[in-house]
Amino acid sequence: MSHLPSWRKNLQRHSGFWRDGYWYDLHLERRMPLAMEMIDEMVLALPPLREGTRVCDLACGTGNAAAAVVSAYPLVHLTLIDQDPELLAIAYDKVADYCPEAVTIQTLLSFDGEPLPGGPYDVVLASLALHALVGHETDPVEAESRYELLLQSIRDSLTPGGHLIIGDHVGVLPLYRHLKALERTGFVDVDCAWRVDDFFVIGGRVPDSTP
Repeated sequence: MSHLPSWRKNLQRHSGFWRDGYWYDLHLERRMPLAMEMIDEMVLALPPLREGTRVCDLACGTGNAAAAVVSAYPLVHLTLIDQDPELLAIAYDKVADYCPEAVTIQTLLSFDGEPLPGGPYDVVLASLALHALVGHETDPVEAESRYELLLQSIRDSLTPGGHLIIGDHVGVLPLYRHLKALERTGFVDVDCAWRVDDFFVIGGRVPDSTP
């Protein structure tokens, strides 16, 4: 008996094999036509990243955001964080030519407000990550609480002046509530760099340690 699942799962609306990294990459642009443009806009939104800048791709998945960043800024120090070892392996393969010393951290992120492992970082990227970590079906009130705990963890993992750049789509929370959650958790210079339909790029930074 074949171990393969039925191909008809591909034909169902809002269905597919999203947990398979190779399937995900193959179908991403077809299923989410704005996703790669969003990632390009995340890179364009960054300040210049000098040699040695510590960059974390949070819930990196197959590493599309990380690959875009290191192709633009190949001298950064890169850390990839995800709970899935197979996705981490795919992500590492994408960045290895630019960053052979990239660090991979397999961990299940919790909503306890603790800093991210491997920090501190100068930049944290979250591409199609936060809504998945919070949970698609989470009650809106609970979702906002989880977002704030997650943003607190990221904030406490950043160096003074460090940046968080988020690329995502509305759904669990609307865009405005994303921006307000960033402000409530201590980020400054909060703004939206790009939005098309439901997809957006937003960001903020941690205040400098001195005025």
